[in-house]
Amino acid sequence: MEVKKCERGEEEILGMLAASITPREEMDEMLIAISPRKDCRLKISTSPPTVEVDEKLLVASFDGSARIKKKGGSFSAVIWRLPEWKIVAGEYRYALDLTVNEAEYNSFLLGFELLADLDRGRVIFCGDSNLVIRQMRG
Repeated sequence: MEVKKCERGEEEILGMLAASITPREEMDEMLIAISPRKDCRLKISTSPPTVEVDEKLLVASFDGSARIKKKGGSFSAVIWRLPEWKIVAGEYRYALDLTVNEAEYNSFLLGFELLADLDRGRVIFCGDSNLVIRQMRG
């Protein structure tokens, strides 16, 4: 038997392998056993934004990703006009030597670049980076 440290990403493969071995009726019990025991330290609670009928509202979606082994990251931003959810701008880019957080920040800034030339009213930013969102909220 050989024992070695898992590389990042192999945990998912091992989980799928374990799921294929575990009988289906025991799956819930197995998932509870491996689920994280801690709850989130800070939960951000906000009310959903509302849109007035005659309001100009844009939604800026941003996301970034990086691969340390591939030494690069990509990031993108898309601007939507509500209420019809029409895409009015979008762009993606790739850069060398980015961390995940740097890719997320670059995507956030790319959203501002795309908004610069648009006629806009209120803008709502949506992204999955807790670091960027918490810092922008203050």
